[in-house]
Order: sequence, then C-alpha cells, then structure tokens
Amino acid sequence: MKFIRFGDLKAFDQKMYTKSPAPDEYSHSPPRRRGFFAFPYGFFDPVYIITHPACDPNSPMKYLRDKSGRKLTELDFMRHCDASPELCERTRRMGFDEGIAAMNNDFLKKLGLPKQPLKREPRPSWVCIMKDPSNPPHCTGRGRLNQDYTYLLDAEGERIPSCDFFSHMWHPEDFEDCDTFHLCRANYIRDDIYVFFNCPYCDREDVLLRLAKQGVHVENLFPWPVYEQWMDEWLTIYKEPHLFDYAGCVWHHLRKFVPQRAVLAAYGTTWVYTSVRDFAAALNHAAPEAYRKSKNLRNRSKASLFGGPNYLSSSIDVNGMYEVFFDEEDIKKLT
Repeated sequence: MKFIRFGDLKAFDQKMYTKSPAPDEYSHSPPRRRGFFAFPYGFFDPVYIITHPACDPNSPMKYLRDKSGRKLTELDFMRHCDASPELCERTRRMGFDEGIAAMNNDFLKKLGLPKQPLKREPRPSWVCIMKDPSNPPHCTGRGRLNQDYTYLLDAEGERIPSCDFFSHMWHPEDFEDCDTFHLCRANYIRDDIYVFFNCPYCDREDVLLRLAKQGVHVENLFPWPVYEQWMDEWLTIYKEPHLFDYAGCVWHHLRKFVPQRAVLAAYGTTWVYTSVRDFAAALNHAAPEAYRKSKNLRNRSKASLFGGPNYLSSSIDVNGMYEVFFDEEDIKKLT
C-alpha cells in the first residue's frame, strides 16, 4: 500500500505520548514514544496540521521564508496583494476560494516556489505573571518589557499559550495605551475578551481555584507578546513529500472497522495496530468511494501530491481520522 509523509522518514520523539492514556483518549496523540505520522496516499485530515505546528519537528509543515531566511507573516502576504492592483482585480472576478488560491500562487511564484497550499499558523503568545502587580511592566520599544516576569506553566512544565488561555487573539488596539501594561489587568480589559479557557473541558471556577492554590492572582496575568494586526500568523507550506510503499503493520484509528482478531495491539480508545492489509480493508469499509478514488490516484504516475479525495473534508469523527502512525521498529523496515 502507498503512503505519503511530508517531512523526513525517520523516527521522532513524541512529546504528547503518555504510557497510560486516559480512558476517554480520543485525539491525535501518538500511540508510541518514537515514530512519525503519515497518511494513506489520497487521504488527508486537515486537523493534523492544526495539531502539529511548523516548529514541531514531526510537523508536515515548514515556515515560509524570504531569500534572506526571514519568516514571512500574513502582513507580507497582504502587502504583496495590495502592491498588485491587477492581481486584485483579476481575483475579484473569481469566486472567493479561486481568488485566494490565485493570490497564494502569485505570492509563491514571486518567491520562486511552485504552486501549493499556503497555510497560516498563529504565532505563539504566552500567558505571563507580573512579579510586582503594584508596578506593572510597560513596553520600552522593540518588543521588550522594562522588568522581569515569569511564564504560567502547565502540569508538565510547558508554557501556556495565550490562545489557549484567553478567548481572544491580542492586538495593541485592544488596549487604550499599548505601552502601559497595567491595562492588561482584568479591570481594564473588555469582559468579552477576558475569558478563561474557551473550551468545554475547562471550568472557569476550577481554573481560578487551581491558580489560587499556586498563589497566582488573575489580576497578575497578561499575554505577551502582543502582535500588530496581520503579524500574528506565520505563513507555512508543506515539507518535501515522500511517497513510499509499505506492507507491514501500522497504527491507525479505524478500530470500529477491523475484526477483533485482526487487532495486534491497542492504545487508548481509538488507536489499533494491525496489518496494512487489514487497514486497507477497514479504509475501504469506512470510506468506499474515497478509497476507490485514492486507488485511481495511486495508479496515475503524475497524481497530485497535495490533497486527495478527503483533503477538504471537515469531518473530525472516527470515520474521518485517516492519519496513521509508524513506530520506530516499523520505520526501520522502510530503510
């Protein structure tokens, strides 16, 4: 069976791996400590990009850079479009999706790159703690604060991104005076912005209680850095794609479509380890029409490396989770 991976064909340490997953584990976390993610050729789950930013060595994406090596942001893209009235006029005559694709391709052409999907990734902004709330920090220019601060860390000791903590992407215009950071305190920020953990798995009161146990007051928290508009997203493109044939065993999410006798190992509630033959049968059972299309792609020598039958699928249920995982021992069989 043919698979595709964007990036190196070597094992990576998986930071999200846990030896004993939660009983309700249902996510893109890896089933083994070392390995890499890939897809059956012709299938692709766009959620995978979101869960693996370009800074992750296991990500299928890389940052788009100019010839000097500088990372490009959405602002660079906007400036390119504004500087080309002919391009804007031509894309206005197209549909929305076709117009955006034309702008993306023109931008990549200017950089000497071939046509391909252009993605956006939020730049990291961290939740920080003031050391002295009676004398809050202020900006001294060039994105620096006039005094020290500490980062708010999660249970694993990792920094907590502002986008996971606050429900708003921060901009200087959100503050009356972006140089005076006491305005980042709760009393000065609009109520619709200052919301904790905008997700169904976190309760605001529970979060406040846990912060209190750590001796951290809500009023001491602020997001840093704060980006100018259009500069809060990196532009990313896919890494070099590798197509390879494989006939061994593989980890996948299609647990409900394989007989119990075919399961060689399991992890959490969705990951199972089966032969590629059983995985192919499960894929055909889960999405027969898409599976037939993917077989046609595999049989054409010049098939597109990007996308496939399920590329634009927004489904995030078990029927749509087509990623597979190769553990370290399986990867050795590839080489």
